[in-house]
Amino acid sequence: MTSEREAMVAFLRGRYAEGIRMANDIAGVLTAQGAEGRMGLTPAQADTQARHGVHAAETRSRFLEETVIPHLGTDGPTGRIAELQLHLLVDEHRGAPGHDERWRLHPLP
Repeated sequence: MTSEREAMVAFLRGRYAEGIRMANDIAGVLTAQGAEGRMGLTPAQADTQARHGVHAAETRSRFLEETVIPHLGTDGPTGRIAELQLHLLVDEHRGAPGHDERWRLHPLP
């Protein structure tokens, strides 16, 4: 893996780890005793919303680890798709601390 790819992967892993931590923190607030009433949610709605937030954060991380990283640098269409996916995932975080503008999506060969 090139150093640029390694940097992008490390950046995304950090962002996703932070996203999972935040989703768990939000889930704790949503499901705290009495919190759901202050937010206009029933306890069941608060629980569902909390679980969906954590699941979405974990799924983004899993997508990177299981479908993008294993195929980076491989020949053929699979490698090109993985490269494009990596750039698209990084581009989602443009402007975030640690994001490098040199990672912006560029046309693939």
